[in-house]
Amino acid sequence: MNKDNYTLLQIDTIKELANVGGGNAATSISQLIGKPVSMEVPTIEILNYNNVFNKIMPEDTLIDAIMMRMLGDAEGIYLFVTRPEASKALIQMMLPDFIKEKNEELNHSTLKELVNIVVSSYLNAISKMVNVNLISSVPSLSEDMFGAILSSAYIESEQYDENIMIIKNEFLYQGERIESSLYFIPKPGVLKKLFKILGV
Repeated sequence: MNKDNYTLLQIDTIKELANVGGGNAATSISQLIGKPVSMEVPTIEILNYNNVFNKIMPEDTLIDAIMMRMLGDAEGIYLFVTRPEASKALIQMMLPDFIKEKNEELNHSTLKELVNIVVSSYLNAISKMVNVNLISSVPSLSEDMFGAILSSAYIESEQYDENIMIIKNEFLYQGERIESSLYFIPKPGVLKKLFKILGV
């Protein structure tokens, strides 16, 4: 399915699903850390793989990426991508103030738990709306150049759709915005099937 075939209604429907999932994620995170956090989804784009590097992020950008597989009635891969400075802000947001000694293992575990909450919230929102069974794998973290991580996701996952859905997330915490992006790489036909179920 070519990206040009997606209608504004279809994109708006996905954005609404993302807003519900993001709202649920923010609620869960707020309850976990005991501080108010909100989450916005300002933009959603569906791009061809080759256009991502030109429009979203250069291949040689250093990033932190957490990968989770979507399994069940539909399959795909989620990649949660942040720049290192945003990762530090998210880790600081998640960890209690009394934890002064932060080592690499703790930081990585914290980021993975955050992404687990976000992806699970998105999958729950989709599952409830379209009545499908979706589950996620255990998150894994990589630190590398954006191009290397994105291409590895394709190679490891065999045949995936040429289009990527990019959901830009903004966490609002203590008056600051912390940017991240969630990339969804679906198996061929998954998005088309989803839109058909939703009737858009």
